[in-house]
Amino acid sequence: MNTWRRRGLALALLLSLALHLGILTAPGWSFGDWLSEPPEQLEAHLATPLAAKPQSPKPVVPSESKPPVVPPVPSEAPSPQPSSSAPAGEAKPAVPAPPAAAPAAPPVVAEEAPEAPIPLPHKGRIRFGVYKGDKGERSLLVGRSLHEWQHDGKRYRLTATLETVGIAALFKNVKILQSSEGGFLRGELKPTLFHYDRGDGDVVESSFDWTAKSVTLQNGQSAAIGDGAEDMLSMFYQLMQAAQRGEGFVMAVANGRKVERYAFEWLGEETLDIKAGSLRCWHVRVRSAVGGAGDGKGADVTEVWLGKDVAGLPVRIRYTDRKGEVGDQIAEQIEYDK
Repeated sequence: MNTWRRRGLALALLLSLALHLGILTAPGWSFGDWLSEPPEQLEAHLATPLAAKPQSPKPVVPSESKPPVVPPVPSEAPSPQPSSSAPAGEAKPAVPAPPAAAPAAPPVVAEEAPEAPIPLPHKGRIRFGVYKGDKGERSLLVGRSLHEWQHDGKRYRLTATLETVGIAALFKNVKILQSSEGGFLRGELKPTLFHYDRGDGDVVESSFDWTAKSVTLQNGQSAAIGDGAEDMLSMFYQLMQAAQRGEGFVMAVANGRKVERYAFEWLGEETLDIKAGSLRCWHVRVRSAVGGAGDGKGADVTEVWLGKDVAGLPVRIRYTDRKGEVGDQIAEQIEYDK
């Protein structure tokens, strides 16, 4: 009897190993792609803005101007007085006095607009569990990702490191590193350099030139960008500002190889019960702004949940590719300093 039990236990173990191997080696399985690439070739679909608090107007920086030139104003001529040398009953013509010099106009100084507050906490880290499947934290755990950042109000640096764990690491040992660094303008992140290392010798970078409004890609080509452009890491930490307004918008995003425009659609508010806690969140859907309208079937989609209770930080990032494969990053631990 004990022999049969041992044989049954061994058979169950072999079946479990075969099941995991089948999942990890199934067609379409690509750990790096669905966790690190933004959605491609999707249709634009902007949402109707949600009800939100009234938005304060953005400060406007007045342009420099030269002091206005004020033309001299002639002084009033004195009233004509009778001349002692003129014949009786005849007034001498009055001679206009030279115009008095006008006082110098005070210089007009353009006051610098106050810098908008930066919603991103000065320092923090978020540890994510990385799952393959559509059952959230009940799906297969295949990796962990750590996001860290710090800034001094002038410069910031963001990093994201993702590694396979457990049985997934036995079949596909992956380590991906992303970093974004730059500054701020009116409280918004302005990246200057984005670095993406897949760990297999495939490294790409994007460098931003905000004076020329362009970004240089890995192949040396430049692409034009607007004021609201981000890279594929900084965009997750820029969303908190727009989330408070509850508005859909379009953003240009650089990933090292190209710049794409993405439409961000607000799906409302909901509560997530995850390992990091019970969090009230803004739910956002991201699609490519290139392509025609449609129902989104067969297209890649990224969804992001931003924690209202944790400074609007991303607490869940779920990516579904056009084949229906789901990669889900869910926060396990959130730490930050205000």
